[in-house]
Amino acid sequence: MTSFYFNHDPAQLPEYSDACHPVQLFNIHPHNRAKHSRASGGLLKRVRDLGINIDANAIDLITIASAVTAAETFELRSNAADAWSRAMHLYIPVTDHNLWNRLSDRLGSILNFLTGDQWKFTFTETTFRMPKPIVSKKSKARLDSLKGLNSVCLFSGGLDSAVGAIDILNGSSNYKPLLLSHAYRGDGVKQENIKKLLQSKHGELAYSISPSLISHLKGKTDVTMRGRSFNFLAMAVLGISALRNANNDNNIKTIVVPENGYISINPPLTRRRIGSHSTRTTHPYFLNRLEELLKDAGLNIQFINPYQFKTKGEMLAECVDQKAIAKAVPLSVSCSHWHRKHKQCGHCLPCLIRRSSVHHAGFTEDASYVSHNLKFVHKEKETRDDLHAVQTAIIRLDKSKDYKGWARQSGSLPDDLVTRKKLESTIKRGLKEVETYLKANNV
Repeated sequence: MTSFYFNHDPAQLPEYSDACHPVQLFNIHPHNRAKHSRASGGLLKRVRDLGINIDANAIDLITIASAVTAAETFELRSNAADAWSRAMHLYIPVTDHNLWNRLSDRLGSILNFLTGDQWKFTFTETTFRMPKPIVSKKSKARLDSLKGLNSVCLFSGGLDSAVGAIDILNGSSNYKPLLLSHAYRGDGVKQENIKKLLQSKHGELAYSISPSLISHLKGKTDVTMRGRSFNFLAMAVLGISALRNANNDNNIKTIVVPENGYISINPPLTRRRIGSHSTRTTHPYFLNRLEELLKDAGLNIQFINPYQFKTKGEMLAECVDQKAIAKAVPLSVSCSHWHRKHKQCGHCLPCLIRRSSVHHAGFTEDASYVSHNLKFVHKEKETRDDLHAVQTAIIRLDKSKDYKGWARQSGSLPDDLVTRKKLESTIKRGLKEVETYLKANNV
């Protein structure tokens, strides 16, 4: 088990060893860059620029999420005993260490479901004090932009988040959202271009957490990032804190998570993908357990996925502003390999679902793909895995009709029978969209 020690003050960190990895939080001692790995990047300044005080428990949460992101970035899965499930012990300073130590086992269990790793947490009392908000013309304008808003909506630049933003801001929704974006290199331009299609007033908060390794370990980072949604949701909670304080309204609690129901459940296409090998970033079991944990941590939050019972194709076809979403399709990114070449691959599972949804909705213009013709993918050992897997699932489910058992392989479903039936129907229709698309293209 690797121990990760986090602190904002590098003087409080131990020396690096194979079993002990010190990580500096918040980058407020930049002259020590070469001595320690770093988490959080410029996040602290981004928070201060909001021009409003943020509650200490929300700062604790984003501190924990930053530590989790750093640990799963720095600890290579290939070094795990089974080349997948890592064991990590995180020592994190927070304001209310007694509270978080009481919740630590539940937090570890939730993250185990999300990432497939074994997580252990020890929380200590922090000496860090949140600096006051930056007061400037720019921060005053940001603060003014938060007033009148009543929710946070995740906005990644993906196709689902584009539908979510357009439905909320170009339709008759009661939500007045702060659009929250995490921007990797190249994502920001995509997100800004889609925002130009939005009609109603909204707030914006973009941030980036790019953990940086200590100099002698450069290049040795893991890219699976199964825990990325925990970080995204933690930042959304911080956004809720900002809205509450800006509007003097503690009843603000809604975080909109726009994700099609098929990929939300993301049932494993093959036996070897059972468990966290299929991503669970918005699985209802994960969101429900996290929501309960946050309430017990004094953070009254409600996660809402308006598209839990819709396929991606249905989201596109039923979007309230068809002109806007048609323009957003070629601007958006769905690919799990996007950051390798800054071009969508066309053959990973998210790309296959995306292309099927565009076909289902009848749109003619899409983004360009590295593998445009899927017929050739069958012959390529490096690219055909997801295509073969989804075709295998189509054949298997066509014979067994066991969508109930298939859905449960990705995680526990809600107890309510009506809800379970609707989820099973959604994944059945989602797989059918892919099958229809592949047949239409003679694949």
